[in-house]
Amino acid sequence: MRALLAALPLLLCFSAPAWAAVPPCGEYQPDDEYAPLLNFAGNSVSARDRQGFLSTNAWRYRIDGDTLLMRHADSPLLDIYRIEADGERLVLQPDRMRSQALTYRRSAPAVCVPTLGAGVANAPQGTPEADQDRLACAAGDIQACVGELAYDREMPAEQRAQRLEAYCRQEASPYACEEWVKALAPKDPNAPLYLFRTAAVSAPELAALRAGCREARSAKACTALAEQDWIAGRYASARDTLASACEWRLDAQACEHVQGLKVIELSDAPARRKPQQPCGTYASGAGGLFDVFRFGDDRAVAASSDGEATMRYRLREDQVLVRHDKGDDFVLRWLGDDTLVGMDDWTRFTVYLRGMPETCAAVPLPIASDQIIERPYRIDHCALAAGASVEACCASGSMSACMGAGHTAALGGDWARAAGYYDRVCAMHVREGCGNVVEAYHNSGDDKLLAGIRKVCKDEPRSVACEELELASAAAMNRKQMERELEQSLREVLERIPAEAPETEPSAEE
Repeated sequence: MRALLAALPLLLCFSAPAWAAVPPCGEYQPDDEYAPLLNFAGNSVSARDRQGFLSTNAWRYRIDGDTLLMRHADSPLLDIYRIEADGERLVLQPDRMRSQALTYRRSAPAVCVPTLGAGVANAPQGTPEADQDRLACAAGDIQACVGELAYDREMPAEQRAQRLEAYCRQEASPYACEEWVKALAPKDPNAPLYLFRTAAVSAPELAALRAGCREARSAKACTALAEQDWIAGRYASARDTLASACEWRLDAQACEHVQGLKVIELSDAPARRKPQQPCGTYASGAGGLFDVFRFGDDRAVAASSDGEATMRYRLREDQVLVRHDKGDDFVLRWLGDDTLVGMDDWTRFTVYLRGMPETCAAVPLPIASDQIIERPYRIDHCALAAGASVEACCASGSMSACMGAGHTAALGGDWARAAGYYDRVCAMHVREGCGNVVEAYHNSGDDKLLAGIRKVCKDEPRSVACEELELASAAAMNRKQMERELEQSLREVLERIPAEAPETEPSAEE
């Protein structure tokens, strides 16, 4: 009895009702080595990997009895934990995305102030899934409200953006920051398609990314902000943002990028350099997938120091564009006589330094970029309209319909027919269409397929078609031919191998 009376003041200091479980406090380690660690410090909770970098699995939590409700940082996903053994164990309950329970055990105690669970709520039990976010939002759940706003197309765009901004800046919700940037994006149903290049965003979007990174410490916002600064040539600002993300333990890759950028001096908006032909090997110390480019004669490029040069490059202003087999380019920009930096999604934040000088046969330098005629590739919905046909849409000027028809023909091995469709897009001065014409030539070996792109280039020497035509290579065509012959030989060998007879059980007489 005396012990109970002594503990009474401690129990009364908690705002939770007397029947509530002991709130979690300190660090909790999961039984699964791949799941993040949880750290409760009173009103705050964080989830981090084994290296200490932030995970999005935890943002805010609320305790109802022996149940702990945890919202994710970048979505309205709700995890439900059961509190056991006086707060020593947390058991993450199974749901539609997780078939088994996961137990967390306290590994390091701490001193905590109990949470009031502000900003976290759940819809009443038995609520249909379609209504859960709406009712949770009505009960004060911030992430649920953000989820509702993300898909609300009736609220005026300006008002929706303002509410998302408030949730981002006042509540530090990474999910709200991400949706705020999306809400500010210009609405263009036929926006250009970018495969492996990040498009520049508008000034309001950039300001929202900066707020999301610096005020809410959103890992996604910091990464996107660094990317935008980098592609705009604000290299020092990009490096500083990556350094902050590393210091805040938001992203392990940010730390790797910062380390790789220490090899050169960076500034914002350095003067653009004149076109320059690369020659020899340019390598980074980052150890990534594309950390070496070797440039030789006839625009040949290898993505290794000693491998076969299977790619070709072209020059544009102060950039070296290396065409890869995914239909786009590695974009490398000169920062010094012997220094290139990566600008596309594969090479961004990578610094390439030239090794031993080599000698290469000179190539023609490009015309000024502002004189090149190039239209962006746009996808429309013409062919999806009722009663529409791909042929009719292509004839009316639909880029995506022509490209789709070309891809269908290419998959059937009819490269001549495919090139005919790609020619129509190339005639519009669209790089993707002209590039596919060249690929049709490489795959078929038929020089006649280049007639269309040659005509476009002859009629308009400033067309992007001329750049793409430079990438047409007899060596690439021969390599494709060898690949086809090898594939055919292997197929014939496999066809001659007799099928193995099924094993039979020995008879009783044996």
